[in-house]
Formats: sequence, C-alpha cells, structure tokens
Amino acid sequence: TQTPLLSAQAFARMRAEANSPQIDLFMFSGGQERPAKADGLTQPIPQGPNFAGVPAHLRDPDGHWIAWGLVTEGILYRTDRVPNPPTSYRDFFREDLQGHVAFPHITNGYGTDFLIMLAKTFGGSERNMDPGFEAVGRLARRATVFRTAAEVQTLFASGDIWIMPYDGASAMRAVAQGLPIGYAVPAEGAPYVLLVACVARRSRNADIASVVIDKHLEPAVQVEIARQIGWAPASTAAQLPPEIARFMAPTDRLAEIDRDYVNANRAAWTERFNRDIAR
Repeated sequence: TQTPLLSAQAFARMRAEANSPQIDLFMFSGGQERPAKADGLTQPIPQGPNFAGVPAHLRDPDGHWIAWGLVTEGILYRTDRVPNPPTSYRDFFREDLQGHVAFPHITNGYGTDFLIMLAKTFGGSERNMDPGFEAVGRLARRATVFRTAAEVQTLFASGDIWIMPYDGASAMRAVAQGLPIGYAVPAEGAPYVLLVACVARRSRNADIASVVIDKHLEPAVQVEIARQIGWAPASTAAQLPPEIARFMAPTDRLAEIDRDYVNANRAAWTERFNRDIAR
C-alpha cells in the first residue's frame, strides 16, 4: 500500500506513530530524514546490492537514510536568445542579459538557494549572506521576481525572459512543450534537493523496505526515473543517455548547502528579502 503525503505531513505521521508505525518506508524530499534520525525515529536500513553505487555524501554514515534521486538546480536559458551559454552565476550580471533575467522569490526554495549561491559566488556563505543580498539587490533592479514553478514556462514563452535559476526537470518539461530551453551546471556547483528513503524505527519490515529501495537504485530504474520525471540518479552506476544527461548535474558537480543552518535562518532572511528586495 502506498500513501501519498507531502514530506512535512509524512514526518508528522512518523512522529505520531513512533511507537506503532503504520508506515514502514518513508520517502522525504524536505530534509526530514536528519531530524528523524536525531529524534530516534528511524533505524539502519539493511544494505542492498545497489546501495554501493550511491556516493557517501548522499547517504547517512550510519545507514539510516539513503538518496535514490536528486532534483538538481542550475541555470535555465533560452538557447535561441543566449548564443553564449552561461557557465557561472556571474553570468546573470552580463550586460547583454539585463532586462531578461528572472529569479524566484525567497519563499520558493530555489530562490533561497539562488541567494545562497550568489553569496558564495561573491565571497560569502550561508553564514555571511551580505554578498548574496547585495548581489540579488543589484540584479532585482532589472529582473522579474516570480514565486511558483508554474510561471517558469510562462515567463520563457513570453519571449522577454531569457535566463533564470531553476531545476533541470523544469527545463525538460519546457523542451517537451516546444520551448528552446537549455540547462547549464554552474561552475560554482549545482544546488540540489535529495529524494531519500528511510525506515521507521519500530517497523518489522525493514528487510522488505530495503528491497524496495534497492530496486529504486537499479541503474536501469535510475535512468527511467530521470527520463520520465526529470530527477537525476543518485547512483553513479546509472549511465544516462546524452539527451537526458544534458538536463542534470552529475553527483561530482553538486554544491553543498548547510540546510540546518538555512532552516534556522529562513525567517530572518525572508523578512530581509521582503524589506530590501521585493518591495
């Protein structure tokens, strides 16, 4: 039985059913696997043969969770309007692109990541966000700020927007609808969202859960997940064909972000963004 739940709802249910779990295997995409482990809500997952293909930085060292997919972010651009493809977050400031840039509001997770990556690009970090706010403030003077994924294709289709930070899956969908959209992995690295699996602590079906996870990690399945949904493989054993790989960042070009620190500071950053940027 499969129960569709948003990650936050699933985590709440995991907590509520901690002593008698009704769900054995949880799939999270919001980082809930870390507090779940810290709170003693998960257990080590029996190793499957395909687990070995997942790099160490994409799984828990104690075996409590493992990634089976990645939503990789980067730079989306119109290939017919940007003859010199972008290679860096610095390209958002190219004079030939001014007036044709869009980026997400900070309430969109990709907008937060863009702000952080601008901070890193210009000498800051999650713990020094001033360079990021300064950079995005300069950019916002001649850019479009949007909030939802539904606006990505609309903005590109308008012809006025040529470049934006977003995820490769959105680029795939745009191309499928006939838009000339390319995806570039920035030199600074691609932020990403993990799609992870973990098992409830008191579940008696960890062995079955392990088999399900292992099947997700089969190279052929990883390729089909990428082809049909646009989520990049977590396993280095999966070999993507070029027509799919061009929309995804490989595991060795990912940008690490301290999600715990980000979550602790999100409210303050949002207030500052609304005050200084999205006025």
